[in-house]
Amino acid sequence: MSKLYTFLFLIFMLVSCKTDTNIEEGGQPNATVDFSFGNAAQRNFHGLVLSTDGSPVSGATVTIGTKTTQTNIKGIFAISDADVKENFAYVKVTKAGFVNGARTLVPTTGNNRINIMMIPATNTMTVSSGTSSTVSLPNGTKVKFDGSFKDESGANYTGNVNVAMFHLAPSNLYLNELMPGSFLATNSNGNSRIMETFGMLHVQLTGSSGQKLQIANNHTAEMTIAIDASQLATAAATIPLWSFNETTGIWQEEGVATKVGNAYVGNVSHFSWWNCDVQFPVATLKVNVKNSAGQALSNLKIGLKRSTQTYETYGMTDNAGSVSGLVPANETLILKVYNFCGTVLYTANVGPFTAGNIHTLPDIIIPSSGITAFTVTGTLKNCAGANVTNGVAVLQPVAGSTNYFQGGTAIVTNGTFSMNTVSCNANQQFILEGFDFANMQTSGGISFTGVSPVTNLGNITVCTAVNEFITYQIDSQTPKNLLPPIGATYSAGTTTPGTSNTLSVTCYPPNSALGGFQMIVPNILSAGTYTNLNNLDVVGSGSISPGNNLSLQVINLGAVGQYIDFTITGTYTNSTGTHTLSVTGHVIRDN
Repeated sequence: MSKLYTFLFLIFMLVSCKTDTNIEEGGQPNATVDFSFGNAAQRNFHGLVLSTDGSPVSGATVTIGTKTTQTNIKGIFAISDADVKENFAYVKVTKAGFVNGARTLVPTTGNNRINIMMIPATNTMTVSSGTSSTVSLPNGTKVKFDGSFKDESGANYTGNVNVAMFHLAPSNLYLNELMPGSFLATNSNGNSRIMETFGMLHVQLTGSSGQKLQIANNHTAEMTIAIDASQLATAAATIPLWSFNETTGIWQEEGVATKVGNAYVGNVSHFSWWNCDVQFPVATLKVNVKNSAGQALSNLKIGLKRSTQTYETYGMTDNAGSVSGLVPANETLILKVYNFCGTVLYTANVGPFTAGNIHTLPDIIIPSSGITAFTVTGTLKNCAGANVTNGVAVLQPVAGSTNYFQGGTAIVTNGTFSMNTVSCNANQQFILEGFDFANMQTSGGISFTGVSPVTNLGNITVCTAVNEFITYQIDSQTPKNLLPPIGATYSAGTTTPGTSNTLSVTCYPPNSALGGFQMIVPNILSAGTYTNLNNLDVVGSGSISPGNNLSLQVINLGAVGQYIDFTITGTYTNSTGTHTLSVTGHVIRDN
């Protein structure tokens, strides 16, 4: 393998590079480096925002150019006609309690799908100013502070410092969704480059009052980032360090790290995201995928890697079957097309591509033999019977891929939607849910068996308020999203523990394929953590017996008409083995 690196790059979610000294209104960079951002353009975007546990992040603020929206209760958003560049779009997602999310990409002219996974800003360790200290993660990643910090005004800070650290390994299944921006950067010479990552680290510093902190002027911290075991043999003795600029959405070369044992060690003067990467010249690649009838295939995974590369990165085709982005120049690459069950439908060697040029591959045709193609269509109607004008349709397979971001989404046009996809089998079970963003309504999950080649679901009424939900996941199965009607009661008794003070939450949709949930827990006196959940029924879990290792966290215990918020995490054992369970509930107390 040339350059003897395990090259890891992002193919289809990439940003053009630029320094942060020349930014247009809306956060779009002017192109003065060796990559063309193209002309001003308006593009459509929709996507899904999840937390690291797979649960939806609702109420997150999504910004593209000058347009802003919020994710709904399922973590879904849509922005139409956003002002971007032909070859550059910067998507920002923020919510209190999470590390800021970001994605940069070369947008297509279709409806661009964006998947972002947000990282909870969980405190790793609290240190004190004025004292040297080391904050470590279990894999050996660590940061050594000399005790000097400053606040946002630049004044010296004294007191406790909360350090939240998150190491992102190249082997992480959700690397593309977790990392900020893309793998395109500006090096120290002002040239655009594709990067190969050997590990990333995010560090967030906050004071005792929650204020943002940084390393003090003229001081540094020593950063140690563990190298993935599969990359140790090819890791260079030294490697450039890159920091992510949240204003521009690009990485900038800033320093160097040295290989010490199984880690890279370097000194940094500030914290956000840091990345250990080698760099390569850039080409632009455009891909179109169709079936043998010439129909565009959307929501298919397109993977790309070099022949000796360990980890594959990927993008998703849009509603027109297209995906585009930046790739390393002068390399022969292996391209694969997958359905959402992980089945390889097509593979070929592509390239090499010349640096600085746009390359469009001939249409990739997925043959009809051995696959089942579906076109799922329908029309979303609001409560008044009119077509939904601001909404999306979300299609999920009942069984298939264990990736949190499986399935497809489509922006509606005057109520209508159409999605082309390739299924795992001829009798594929699907769940479709329609959303009306203008009126905050949902259709709820509609279960059906796909009919090939076209499944027309007709008119779908989107008229259920999305004001409460239960989401749960067993092991790596597809998460279940339960919507109203949900029963939630709390029989408050005395302040003495006993059989009173019982919290009961129940939701059983008519179709068991959509899931179901019930818990009845006594001795709930207030918000807090409770164990020994003896009366818990989760459809699809088999049998959850007493003595399990599940923990109920009651976050909010509202009055009648107000919200009860809770989570359940942990493991349980039944006749089929030990299983993990994760539940998030946001329900209205009935009595």
